Amino acid sequence: MIKLSDISIRFGEKQVLTNFSTQLPDRGVVLLSGESGIGKTTLLRILCGLTQPDSGTITGLETRKVSVVFQEPRLIEHLTALENVSLVSDRKTAVRLLTDLNLEKEMNQRAAKLSGGQKQRVSLARAFSFSDDVVLLDEPFSGLDDQNKLRAARLIRTAQLALVVTHDATDAELLSADKIITL
Repeated sequence: MIKLSDISIRFGEKQVLTNFSTQLPDRGVVLLSGESGIGKTTLLRILCGLTQPDSGTITGLETRKVSVVFQEPRLIEHLTALENVSLVSDRKTAVRLLTDLNLEKEMNQRAAKLSGGQKQRVSLARAFSFSDDVVLLDEPFSGLDDQNKLRAARLIRTAQLALVVTHDATDAELLSADKIITL
């Protein structure tokens, strides 16, 4: 179990999280929802080690392998979709994941030439090719049509633990969320 205890962080004059505590299960899909600016993305950044809280502790991640899907795809634009995913895994895994996400025709296109939704799916494939132990996802369905949302949801449900930030209430149903945390 991952335990967050009394997490607090401020940016300048803005207090983003104050003594936030929760427990995340070892398995399942957990949705993190709430208004814009309330700290959802900040909490993901804390969990993956990109941001340090002002106070509080996190336990249970010490032996877990964490991957992240950010709001923006963060691909290497001059590499192909396949090369971007293969950076963190073997080619066979990359091909399988890209195919699962309906990107078989785009595998050899440079990331710079892909649409926003295609880039988002490449980001999902890259995260899952690195690790499906703990996957932190910030608005993973942005830019996806209904069919590709279903494909992405199927992939997300394969994670041992997926923590999904979303503004869309229908995502809980789409993902068959096991737990919903509202900030």
